[in-house]
Amino acid sequence: MCAQMYYRGKMFGFVHLYNGQEAVSTGFIKLLTKSDSVVSTYCDHVHALSKGVSARAVMSELFGKVTGCCRGQGGSMHMFSKEHNILGGFAFIGEGIPVATGAAFTSKYKREVLKQDCDTVAFFGDGTCNNGQFYECLNMAALYK
Repeated sequence: MCAQMYYRGKMFGFVHLYNGQEAVSTGFIKLLTKSDSVVSTYCDHVHALSKGVSARAVMSELFGKVTGCCRGQGGSMHMFSKEHNILGGFAFIGEGIPVATGAAFTSKYKREVLKQDCDTVAFFGDGTCNNGQFYECLNMAALYK
């Protein structure tokens, strides 16, 4: 339905469908707890739905309505939900990896110092691994364990 509405000009910006890839992220996200964070790519509407953002809020966001999870300003590629710990979808290749690295450090701090149970997961494609910030963040993650 998203594709049909996009091709009819009812959705603005871009809509990146997640056809054939939903099972991996949905299965992974279903293992997370409410306190776990998710950092996404530009295919973030599936991640938002899997993490518990209502279908109404996601579809409203895709249609640019103020009732969307980002008040219609994020569109398909930039969904965010503080309530569901969706830290955003990022449109550029590898852009979310530094955010995920910081979120993972926050999760580690919460676990070790505050004794809170939380974690962070990031989704990105294999093309991202040829990006400089991917390696920089691997170094930071290894440094801070």
